[in-house]
Formats: sequence, C-alpha cells, structure tokens
Amino acid sequence: MIPLALAPSTNTPPTVPDYPVVRDYPEADLIPERFRVKVRSFESEAEAVQTMTGVILAIRPSRWFAVPDEKNPEDQLTVCELTDPQHGLYRLDPAAGDAGPTEIRECATCPLNKWRSAPNGGKGKACREKRLLLFLRDGEYLPIVVVAPPTSLRSVARFVTRAAARRLKLGQIHVKLAIDAQKRGQEEWGVLRIEEMELLSDAAQQDLADRLQQGPLARMYHEYVAMLALSDPSL
Repeated sequence: MIPLALAPSTNTPPTVPDYPVVRDYPEADLIPERFRVKVRSFESEAEAVQTMTGVILAIRPSRWFAVPDEKNPEDQLTVCELTDPQHGLYRLDPAAGDAGPTEIRECATCPLNKWRSAPNGGKGKACREKRLLLFLRDGEYLPIVVVAPPTSLRSVARFVTRAAARRLKLGQIHVKLAIDAQKRGQEEWGVLRIEEMELLSDAAQQDLADRLQQGPLARMYHEYVAMLALSDPSL
C-alpha cells in the first residue's frame, strides 16, 4: 500500500474540457509556496494550517544580516549572507554593494551570531538564522517550503540527527509537522515539531525516486539541493 505521502488527493477533481494539446502552465512560473511557523499554525499568503503530513525532501540553512538604508529607511542593505553553510560574506561597506570590500567570516565565531546581539537589544541574534524545509505534502504534486525560525533549529537538528543515526534519507520518512505554542510573559512563539510516522514502503520510495527524475518536482528538488546556502531577505 502506497502511503498518503504519495497517494492522490481524495478530493474529486472537476471535469476538464478537451483543450488543445499544450502545456497546462508555464513550468518556469512554478515556485514552492512558503509557509512560516507562527504561534499556532503554518501560514502562507494563501492559507493557514495547524498540521501537515508528507515527506521532507531536503533541508537548507539560511542566514542573513542587514541594516536599514540611511537614504531609504524602508530598504535594507545586506551586510552579511551565506557563502556556504558555515561561512558568511561580510560587506565592510554595505552601501557599496557587491563592489565594496568584503571578508569571509566563520559563522560559529561571528559576533552577529551570538545571543543578545540583536540590534533592538533583545535576547536574540543579529543574524537571522533559519532552516528551510522542502516539503512534499500528502496528496500534492509540488513541494512547499516550510521556514523554520531560530526557535525551531533544535527540533530540525534532532530530526536530522536521528535520521542520520539510522542511515536513512530524509525522503524515506513519512512525517507530521505540527507547532508547539510557547509563552514567556506577554511573548508568544511557535516551535516546529517533526513527528516520525512511518518509513515509506519500498514501492513508495521507488515511486518518489522516479518522480524526482523528471518534471516540475524534479526541477524544484534539484535546484534546491544544488544551492549550498540561501540568503533571502524575504524569509
């Protein structure tokens, strides 16, 4: 039996008329929808859901630090962004952009990566570190991206470590994503919870492997895993 992660949607699709034989949509316009971890739900521009089930295809780090542009306060000047998962390209003159002087900094020792380095004087870090999960939801043809905030880094690391300990690929594991609401004083936030449900059957794993060889899902997956790191201010 093929698990839900690879099963068609239970919703009956509407009858489609016989159009001329052309592509249904421009493949280049297909991009993963982003869901952010809020206090009690995953939220995108189109919907909010409390839980999701499916498979995590890949996980990528994201780090980014910027300051307001003095000339245009509504804009941000990129100060540092990842060059690989452990190093950032630091701009000594952010206003000069890519033409200005730069240096490579090790994220582990960078002062911007220390707790309580946030510019607003809070307990957080100045550097916006996140994890981006390329996630294929049950019953869907294309993946989404789940943006895990700094408060969820430990949850992601724990899941990855457990998978590695058993020498499993992420895509072999059928999981449920949920959110644990946390509160301290008047402050509330959500923490991503990754629950392992089962391992995909051999048939399901082969089906997923075949789907990752060609088509829109394959293109999104290969583009995603080819990137060493992501530095996207919109995240």
